[in-house]
Order: sequence, then structure tokens, then C-alpha cells
Amino acid sequence: MGVFSGIETLFFILGALTTLGIQGIVYLKKVRGAGSQSLVLSGISLFLFLFALAWSVSSVLENEHQAANMGLLFSGLPAVLLAGMAWKKLPPAGKKTT
Repeated sequence: MGVFSGIETLFFILGALTTLGIQGIVYLKKVRGAGSQSLVLSGISLFLFLFALAWSVSSVLENEHQAANMGLLFSGLPAVLLAGMAWKKLPPAGKKTT
């Protein structure tokens, strides 16, 4: 067994993904000129994605595989759908909206 158990590794990865996700949302605002609808959808999508990841990994660590699958279905699928909606709301690259 390594230095970290499964749950410590999960929290480390969740922290790194949260940081990268927030930096991505800031990038959408500053560089791409995303509107408020796109930013809200991106934020909700990031939250749901991280929740689905945490739920599924912790369920697998507890040998509850059906709970992991349900977590991916009921949290991960809306995260992907909301991310797609946020992507459609983005202005074209190179055209900032003020």
C-alpha cells in the first residue's frame, strides 16, 4: 500500500480538478467573453461533475458498484448535458461580447 489510501487520493484529485475547473471558467469569462448564462451553466456542470466523481469513487471504494453507476447516471449525465448547453451559449472564438 502506498502513502495515500483511496480516499486521500480522491480528495487530492478533486482539489486539482476543482482548481482546473475554476480556472477554465475564468478563462471563458476573460478570453472568450462568455455571458452570464454560459458561466452559470458551466459552474453547475462543474459542481455536478465533481459530485458524480466523488460519489462514484467513494461508492466503488465501499464495494457499492450499483450506487456508483447510479451516481454517474443521475449526476454525471446532467453534468455533460449542461456543459453542452454552456458550450452552445459561448460566442464564437475571437468575438468578445461586452
